Amino acid sequence: MAEGRPLRAIFFDARDTLGNVDRPGHLVPFRPTTEQLLQSVKALGVKIGVITNLPDDVSAEAGKKMVTDAVLSQDPKSGKLRTIGDYIPAGHILTNHEAGVSKPDPRIYRKAAELLGVKPSEALFCGENLPECLGAAAAGLNYQLKPFPPGHEFLPALITKLGGSKTDSGRAFEALFEMEHMLGERIFAIGKKISEALKAQDPKKPIADGVRTAMGVFVYLIDHFADPTHLRAEEAVIPIAVARGMDPRKTQWVLNHHEQARAYWRSIDVAWNRILTGDADDREYAIGDFWRSTEAFVILFEHHAVRENDEFYPTAGSYFTDNDDTLLMNIISQIGWRDIGPFAGMVESAEQALGTRAAAAAATPRLMIKKSRGAAGSQPAVGSGGLRARRSTKKRAAR
Repeated sequence: MAEGRPLRAIFFDARDTLGNVDRPGHLVPFRPTTEQLLQSVKALGVKIGVITNLPDDVSAEAGKKMVTDAVLSQDPKSGKLRTIGDYIPAGHILTNHEAGVSKPDPRIYRKAAELLGVKPSEALFCGENLPECLGAAAAGLNYQLKPFPPGHEFLPALITKLGGSKTDSGRAFEALFEMEHMLGERIFAIGKKISEALKAQDPKKPIADGVRTAMGVFVYLIDHFADPTHLRAEEAVIPIAVARGMDPRKTQWVLNHHEQARAYWRSIDVAWNRILTGDADDREYAIGDFWRSTEAFVILFEHHAVRENDEFYPTAGSYFTDNDDTLLMNIISQIGWRDIGPFAGMVESAEQALGTRAAAAAATPRLMIKKSRGAAGSQPAVGSGGLRARRSTKKRAAR
């Protein structure tokens, strides 16, 4: 910053800086760090804005609403939701649609400074993307590269409960697992499509290239995502709830289902290896074992996921304190893969191989989740307009 030139405005990027964009036009703030950050900047007495690139199918108005409506926390006494809009008004948000150029073009940063009535040298841009930060520098703004996901650069803070009902504990761990269930629903759909194709397969003919590709990706997903990242993280929650007084019999069905799924997955692994390396005489039986094991897994876990959303998570969450939830989120972040975004990309590749990508995109949103390792890290927010995976019909009334 030029000497003697005070800082009068701070601009943030939206996606991966203030939170995750789990689907077009929907921002899930990091909890509790985004609110900590905005509170600190507000205390500085400077203007706060956002500069964001939106995809073509999200309008400037929808993009601004995405930012301002994003839920940060909930007042425990009044129940009032705090949103990013409490810190950043829509009039302080500039999109690429309005600017006519996208980051890192220097012109968008200059237009943003003009919007807030400051000189570029009096403003700072903060984002997780280095080229965008360099674009700000080229426009004459100061810049600060922000770690993604957020972690130890923040002081430890509790993740407070957000809402809550009979089928929703309002806890951060529940929101994270339900986000992963959205990916799970797409994996189930892939398994169904593979099973349908294999049932109609002539064992004497080669498996269609698209089906074969999807089978290989499906096996990779259950071996490298479903078990080591999702199931084992869920299992880490149960002992803490038991320590807080929960009867372990209330969630024994979860562990039983997990072990049954692992048995199905082992069967799928063996059948896949037989298909790849076995002889012609065994081929028909290997294909049959693959689709039967896949079908059994999908049937069980479609029910399992809904029951977890409606029963397991709310039950366990009802025993947790804010401190339990915060500590569990940090423990969960170190189980399995820290970034499951690449697995979402693999799901999409399997959908494309099967020709089901368009239908899947309409049915369930894409998600790119990164788990933090910080004491006050990257936690999904939920609440009014927040993120929820599918619940049972009986209980369920950008960048």
